[in-house]
Amino acid sequence: MKQRILIFTFLIIAFAGYAQEKWEFSNSTPYETVKSHFYFLEQSHYNLALATYTFGDTELSKSNRKSYIVKLKSILVKLKVKPEEVLNRKKGIVYKDKYQLSPKEDLIYLERINRKWVYSEETVKAIPKLYQKYIIGISGGPKKENKKRDIVIKHIIAQDSNGVEFSLITPAKTIISHLIYLSDTLFNPELAAQTINVAPEDTAHAQELAIMLKQIYMGAENQVFAIEELSNDTNFQDSITGAHIYHPNADYPELFLEKIGDKWLYSRNTSKLIRSVHEDMYQGEAEEVFKFSDKFKRWAGVNNNQLIGKVLKKWQLLMIIYFLSILLVLYIFNHFITKLIFRKLLGKSPFHKVALTIFTTITYIILFTIIRNYAPSFEFSIEYNHILLKIIHLALIFYYTLLAIYIVNFLKIFFTLGHSNDSRFGIVLFASLIIKTMIFTASMLFVIDTLNFNLFNFLAGLSIGGFALALGAQDTVKNFLGSLMIFADKSFRVGDWISNGEVDGTVEEIGLRSTKIRTFHNSVVTVPNSLLSDNNIDNLGRRIYRRYKTTMVIKYETPSAKIEEFTNRINQLIENQKETRKDFFMVYMSDFSSFGVEVLIYTFFQVSDWKQEMKAKHELIKSILDVKDELGIEFSVPLIAKTDN
Repeated sequence: MKQRILIFTFLIIAFAGYAQEKWEFSNSTPYETVKSHFYFLEQSHYNLALATYTFGDTELSKSNRKSYIVKLKSILVKLKVKPEEVLNRKKGIVYKDKYQLSPKEDLIYLERINRKWVYSEETVKAIPKLYQKYIIGISGGPKKENKKRDIVIKHIIAQDSNGVEFSLITPAKTIISHLIYLSDTLFNPELAAQTINVAPEDTAHAQELAIMLKQIYMGAENQVFAIEELSNDTNFQDSITGAHIYHPNADYPELFLEKIGDKWLYSRNTSKLIRSVHEDMYQGEAEEVFKFSDKFKRWAGVNNNQLIGKVLKKWQLLMIIYFLSILLVLYIFNHFITKLIFRKLLGKSPFHKVALTIFTTITYIILFTIIRNYAPSFEFSIEYNHILLKIIHLALIFYYTLLAIYIVNFLKIFFTLGHSNDSRFGIVLFASLIIKTMIFTASMLFVIDTLNFNLFNFLAGLSIGGFALALGAQDTVKNFLGSLMIFADKSFRVGDWISNGEVDGTVEEIGLRSTKIRTFHNSVVTVPNSLLSDNNIDNLGRRIYRRYKTTMVIKYETPSAKIEEFTNRINQLIENQKETRKDFFMVYMSDFSSFGVEVLIYTFFQVSDWKQEMKAKHELIKSILDVKDELGIEFSVPLIAKTDN
């Protein structure tokens, strides 16, 4: 299964990497003429003058030749004429020097003149009439004509199709003309530049500014304007100033159109800001970004603008497949190869999993950052391109959040060294929880801002909800704060023997809500941290010395000198045993009892836990018994010994 996935992935990449040959102008055959016409009207290798050479000798002016050649392509596309389906022979089949391009229209054909195939003079003269018939679709009265034209324009804006009349009479038509004449099918930057009122010093760069403005629209994460909401009022006046200016979006006051004579143009103030805004948005890499899509247009061939499922163009689909393939390869690489590498390098280290997740998350962040940089080159319509950018931005927020969480986990492991239940590191655990909460909160705010929700309303609702939650969860909050006090005060840790007056036992686990104590009956008692932080805690596990006090009763028949020697020998035993405190201990005859002379032993053991304490006691008692047997001392029967820990 894994091999099949890999093979499939590499086949997709191989397919995406296939590029067609660069085309050179030729009109030796009908196919070469139509191919040259289509090819040199594509944005990636636009050459309007060269495309006009597919016309024969005509009386048209230079500007009209350029206009007609663009319109003719729109007509041919509408009639579904495809260059790859055109005859690639130097002579026709039915007629030696004539080739009909579409069975639907007799006026569109090529003719062979001086061994070159060109569009016939009859075809060239018929272009205006054919354009109105097939593109504008005029039939009936003026109302029907305007309605039909509006439908065509909306379709063009949505799908980047063919055919729109250049017009500057309303703000909406100016913006639409600017966008359409920078589209792949009607790419004419000379016309698009006429929509901007450029300063005299920028006249030579007007076309460049027009392209930059469209690229700003494509790179904006928020929708700059909605096509259907643009004003078609020829005498639009601003409601505040009363001037003939129009703001497509009130959130962008620096972007506006102004009426100059009978034309609506992007204002001169707007034109002066285009270059700086463009530089801030693309950091001087715009040419590289938008050239990225050119190769996909070449791979898609002359029909690169063919719609797939009425949604995507052919080249856009190839571009999506390309990035999805990279994403799939990255997933497979991280899931198999990267995991194997980290397993070899770190083995069973506690850092293994968290280091792997940090690395894989960084790779996804890099990939989505690259996609974000090249997203404008998808050239979706104005209404939809910002949606793609928002989706990518949300994905980046998600992965940056994961990365921050994983880094916190890495630091928590580093500082606790695997002892996550030890209260010595409780402050680290608590700090990690606080930091994670802050990370999630910040991420949520970024998401809300990205989706253009009202941040102030959200914060107000969050504060009210937080107040209600706090009222209903007072005990939980108390326990949480109690945990903080325990971690901050370090009053006990895992392994300590503690007593709070109700429970005695060894601490097994300190959580953020409660502490688990194993009693000497081997049962586990869970105590809320609020109770432990409010009550007195006797931490017996923190004792530096553990006291040992006992009383031995020796028979009255025992000589006092022998008892004296016995106590001296016990003093020596205490001094020689390494676990005992040397600066203070007592071994004395302390009292007379009904059964004999009482001898008090009062000493301390310097040990860390109860087990070591019992072992030290065992060794001391055994040594005392050995001395007793050696000296022939007898304890009274019954032996009454008073001990105290």
